[in-house]
Amino acid sequence: IWSYASLGHISSLLFDEIAEVALVRVDEFSSQELANTVCAYAAIGHSSPALFEKIAEAALYSIHKFNSQELANMLWAYAKVGHSSHALFDEISEILLCRIHELNSQELTNKVWAYATLGHVSPTLFDKIAEVSLGYVNEFNSQELANTVWAYATSGHTSPTLFNKIAEVSFRRIDEFSPQELANIAWAYAKIGHSSPALFDKIAEASLCRVHDFNSRNIANTVWAFASVGHYSPALFDKIAEVTWPCLHQYNSQELANTVWAYAVSNFPSNVEFCHDQCVADSIISSFEKFDRWSLFQIHQWNLWCSESLDNSILPSDLSNRCLESFSLEDGSPSKLQRSVAHVLTKMRISFEEEARLGTGYSVDMLLTINGEKIPIEVDGPSHYLGESKTQNGSTRLKHRQIGVLDGLEIVTVPYWEWDEVAAKDKRNNGFKYRIAYLRSLLKKQ
Repeated sequence: IWSYASLGHISSLLFDEIAEVALVRVDEFSSQELANTVCAYAAIGHSSPALFEKIAEAALYSIHKFNSQELANMLWAYAKVGHSSHALFDEISEILLCRIHELNSQELTNKVWAYATLGHVSPTLFDKIAEVSLGYVNEFNSQELANTVWAYATSGHTSPTLFNKIAEVSFRRIDEFSPQELANIAWAYAKIGHSSPALFDKIAEASLCRVHDFNSRNIANTVWAFASVGHYSPALFDKIAEVTWPCLHQYNSQELANTVWAYAVSNFPSNVEFCHDQCVADSIISSFEKFDRWSLFQIHQWNLWCSESLDNSILPSDLSNRCLESFSLEDGSPSKLQRSVAHVLTKMRISFEEEARLGTGYSVDMLLTINGEKIPIEVDGPSHYLGESKTQNGSTRLKHRQIGVLDGLEIVTVPYWEWDEVAAKDKRNNGFKYRIAYLRSLLKKQ
């Protein structure tokens, strides 16, 4: 079967029959035969869940006999066909931790790619690979650079030092990146919330002259990434609008939702015509039943953007109402930080409503009533900012802007680090003096 796979010759009947025979003889296979078998099936995209499960069981008994290449082949094959085997991946993770210094740059990248592709979490392994990779980053090619940050972002595993180093290397070698790699690296930094303005400037510059080579997924991921980190590039967005307009019908529902949401966040005057055009609305209307709940949230925010600049929504009223209804169903649950602020407001005898729903559908952490005036407060924890920076992400900026324009309310923001600072002072003095003074100063500014 390895010969057939190597030649790309597909014989489904033969592979099915071999799988049936192999099931009862897997225990006789050597480590190389186990690895080569799953690699062969994965290489031609032939699914055989029972065989993969049986080989995973057999491999567990002899996993310490596998050399590094065989372990790599096993991980690649299981990830390629999308067959999850938690016990096998956990065991391989333990072995890799002991052999980590034997791996080269490609092998390091392939390992995190495989774990991320199957959604298998291995924090200790990812930490160790990040540590070791720092010494190899200059040797990574563009695909390895993009795949590494993609894997960490997909797994939700932060590694600021690694991301900083990869940003530095990618900045110098950005012309080596393919359109997909440019889109993937932008997506990864945005997904993990890692701020890298210089890298995004360079990605914008490199993408500008190659937009025609981007497919719909590359375009959607790129504009979503720039909007998510709040990195504005009017020239790139103008060019993408020009290229995208004639081929919106090729976008799937998620790509369409991500794209129009990104333009709503960025809010460039030159892009208003593009996203408010009836052709865009028609594409959304024709895809409406395919949108999942998260996509409906994005479409609602885009529809609000239309109201910001046109004074009315562009979608038919029934679809606008469905978007609003879905958006308003999102239940907020007060965080520990929010409850702490609410407790102090109660001490100050200020009337407020928690998780108050506004006309736009947005919910605010607390809506105060002072002398008949409504004042919204948002207690913004780390998820509202880019990594360890004090820069608000795109979603937070969009929310504040749309509440200000459409609900007519200026949000008072309580950043987590400022609250932590005054709370620490009060703890030392066993009181509420500093937190009360802090909130009074915020409200006085308002």
